[in-house]
Amino acid sequence: MRLILIMSLMLILSSCRYGVTFSNFKVIGEHKQNLELVYDQELTTENQKILKEYFKGIKDFLYEFKTNVNYQNYTHRKFFRYFNDSYCEDIVISKQMYETIMNKCNVSGFYICAEEVRYYTEMLKEAKKLLTELEITKINDNNNCQRKLRALGI
Repeated sequence: MRLILIMSLMLILSSCRYGVTFSNFKVIGEHKQNLELVYDQELTTENQKILKEYFKGIKDFLYEFKTNVNYQNYTHRKFFRYFNDSYCEDIVISKQMYETIMNKCNVSGFYICAEEVRYYTEMLKEAKKLLTELEITKINDNNNCQRKLRALGI
């Protein structure tokens, strides 16, 4: 009985740990909403912070996923149960929005934004490499998501 209790506790704690990382994924969606409000405005200090929050959130999530094998395994096991078709729309920005941001970041030959902004498409390509073919197929089943990712070169 004691062994079952200990194993149950370990299972619950490990699920919570990965649940926190998954909730960080949802926070990226909140950052995207903030980004949508300011991306076509001037790059003030406050707007730079909003840009950085979104793109750094993508980078941090990807880093956690890439470096944590247990998290990868958990995600692959639970992907089809928890994947929601709206995730792509909630998380990924359009090519037009990205190009607008990049045009504002390049001023007179100088790059003035956070480095995470510059490497956005590369981060998405790296994320794609970490998914299985079935997971990629599931993502591409959503036509809007497929169009958005193809436009970005993913």
